[in-house]
Amino acid sequence: MVQNKIKTIKQILQSFPDSQMGLHYLVDLGTTSQKNYPEEDRVEENFIHGCTSNAWIKLENKDPIQINTVSDSVIVSGILYLLEDVFNGEPKSSIDTYDGQDLIDGLGLEGTISSQRLRGFTEAVRMMKGN
Repeated sequence: MVQNKIKTIKQILQSFPDSQMGLHYLVDLGTTSQKNYPEEDRVEENFIHGCTSNAWIKLENKDPIQINTVSDSVIVSGILYLLEDVFNGEPKSSIDTYDGQDLIDGLGLEGTISSQRLRGFTEAVRMMKGN
């Protein structure tokens, strides 16, 4: 269930003694994500507009959701990877009630993400919804 996945990620991020360690965790996720995203999927159709970094999201399957994400920034790749972790394998309807800010807040990242990165994250959520 999506809510449980969000809660688990928030608990992981809050378990670090300081916010820098949480950022290192996101960098580690991003490094892995960058290795798993095919170069041929870095196309305009998958490009996330509004983000400060170059970022892509490929919707592999609509229902259940299966996405693959990446950015040229490892921290952004890590943040986008959280979308994969939360929603991959879930029914498409599971994302309908969320927007980017809801997810950032639920994950405990409010105040950590710049407004431009939040715009890119929100755009990725919109693309997942097919809007």
